Amino acid sequence: MLYNILMTISKVILKPLLRIKVDGLENLKENDKIIVCANHKSFLDPVLLAIVLPRKINFMAKKELFDKPLVSKFLRSLGAFPVDRFAFDMKSLRHSLKLIKEDKVLGVFPEGTRVKEANREKVKDGLAYLAIKGKADILPVEIISTYRPFKQTYIYINEIIKVDDYLSMKNKDAMKKMTDKVYERIYENHTVIESENKWK
Repeated sequence: MLYNILMTISKVILKPLLRIKVDGLENLKENDKIIVCANHKSFLDPVLLAIVLPRKINFMAKKELFDKPLVSKFLRSLGAFPVDRFAFDMKSLRHSLKLIKEDKVLGVFPEGTRVKEANREKVKDGLAYLAIKGKADILPVEIISTYRPFKQTYIYINEIIKVDDYLSMKNKDAMKKMTDKVYERIYENHTVIESENKWK
């Protein structure tokens, strides 16, 4: 209930303020077992994903955000849960796989933190690990925005990365190839937008 209320309010405010244009909603099917991932430049990115996708997203969030009890309670009420970005966080991984098993949508920012520029080395393979273990497809979303009021924001819901295409490979090879594909798809349109100077 709280999630839906906040998303409705956010949609009313942010859609006109950031002039959000969405492309590719047909790539999200209602019954797909998926993990949503996106590039990450702003603290607004989880909100943008939540307001443009029709299904509730349960986001991984850095554990530091959960240090304060009231903030922690609020985030958990929205479906977010903590992850230690600097260690192998088994508790977080188990919770993520549980969500996938229950056909809930998991949200991950594979770069692990906000980044200013695209860099393949910053994309972690933990997302691919979860996809393989949970046998879930990956829905890559690309956010292109200046995050400035009344400047165009583009959100591309790009083609799903099907886990079945990688299950016959050795885990290490599969994780690398899936991570390569994730990087390619979450930055698929950046060069085109920037080169055509579409910021209006």
